[in-house]
Amino acid sequence: AVDLPFLVDDVQELGLGGAKGAAGTLGSIDTFRFEERALLSHCGELIVDGRFEEALATVKERERSFWLERDFVRKAHWEACRRMAELGRAARDVRATLPSVSVRPEAWVEAYVREDGAHRLDFLQRRLESLVTNLEEEPDEKALGVVRRAYEDAVHEMALGFTQTLRSAKFGVSGPLAQTQVWDGVVAPLPRPVAVIVVDALRYEMGVELASRLPGAAEIDLRPALCALPSITPVGMGALMPGASGSFAVVEEGGKLGARVDGAFLPDLPARRRHAAGRVPQIVDLTLDDLLGLSAAKLRKKLEGAPVVLVRSQEIDQAGESGFAFQARRVMDGVIDNLVRAIRRLAAAGVGRTVVTADHGHLFFPVAREESMRSESPGGAQVELHRRCWIGRGGSTPTGTFRVSAAKLGYDSDLEFVFPEGGGVLKAGGDLAFHHGGTSLQEMVIPVLTVRMPGAE
Repeated sequence: AVDLPFLVDDVQELGLGGAKGAAGTLGSIDTFRFEERALLSHCGELIVDGRFEEALATVKERERSFWLERDFVRKAHWEACRRMAELGRAARDVRATLPSVSVRPEAWVEAYVREDGAHRLDFLQRRLESLVTNLEEEPDEKALGVVRRAYEDAVHEMALGFTQTLRSAKFGVSGPLAQTQVWDGVVAPLPRPVAVIVVDALRYEMGVELASRLPGAAEIDLRPALCALPSITPVGMGALMPGASGSFAVVEEGGKLGARVDGAFLPDLPARRRHAAGRVPQIVDLTLDDLLGLSAAKLRKKLEGAPVVLVRSQEIDQAGESGFAFQARRVMDGVIDNLVRAIRRLAAAGVGRTVVTADHGHLFFPVAREESMRSESPGGAQVELHRRCWIGRGGSTPTGTFRVSAAKLGYDSDLEFVFPEGGGVLKAGGDLAFHHGGTSLQEMVIPVLTVRMPGAE
């Protein structure tokens, strides 16, 4: 009986290669290989019909199948089916439980970040798309299209609702930590030495996964913060600088856009590095790649005597903005692995406390935005144009967008900003799948992860 599946694997001999039949009539043991393929196809049909629980039950029942235990390619396709069903179910459930647009934006943030909150939708989407990039052939095309559309619809609805509450509250959000408070309110009070890892475009759900990958930490705390608008790198990185809690604005000087922090104009990385060095004597500034590439002895020597170690990571944003979505998915998963290594290397070098945060999050769809989701550029006296925001003065407010002045965002500036209302984009150069700059929860809610590793003084 144990050898029977080997005997009946020769479908040509038995004429079962094209065997068909109702999947529900097949037995619980896959004696013939065609049964496994028929059931996987059936799972795809269940997902297309929105019967996600039935699909998950079938996957669970068959995950120990004789054939799957011996064929890792087929096992990966069943795992893809599981992840599609999980994402489809999550998208349906999130849309059914979205807060009312009449409540304050704090309620939307809470619904997003709680343990079983809507951020898990983003995690499931990233996990599915990451697996798809590693399959030799794409899973069921119809099923994949259904769950991708379900995710996009859920994100669009979330963005519309959250944006409406932000506008109703005149962009005043009193609950979550403001990004400008991270350095002075979180980093500054910690005992020295302390490391601050700033990851460009690290989404909140990625911070949740990073926290789960540090079971050996003596102390770990994860909280959400709301990034400054627009959610682009010069603004977010400036908001994380020392002194931003006391004085912060988004301004234009000499034709350049940047943040003004405590009187200093910070349009780029060199300016931010000078600012940090002037506010924190003996600060050490290095990239994540530098940190991971140095030997243990050289790293300890480099960090010796430094009260603060500032580590910068741009891998996620650079990969996403490249336009090569396939490679970007792989890079993003690798960044979380590297952050775990970095925290442990810092602890081994004597820096046992680390704060991990981001300048902004991101939206990353598997395919380019449809034409109906693209709005015209406002024109006017444009300073910068991104897929998810326009910065300038004057011009129009295209259909599907809204305009807000810098003054309404609390900035001492005459700039104006135009953002898409939902999950759409402006007609601008750049990638059509990876976006940030706008007002969605995925872009604005960033992680602030504080970790103390054992064994380091």
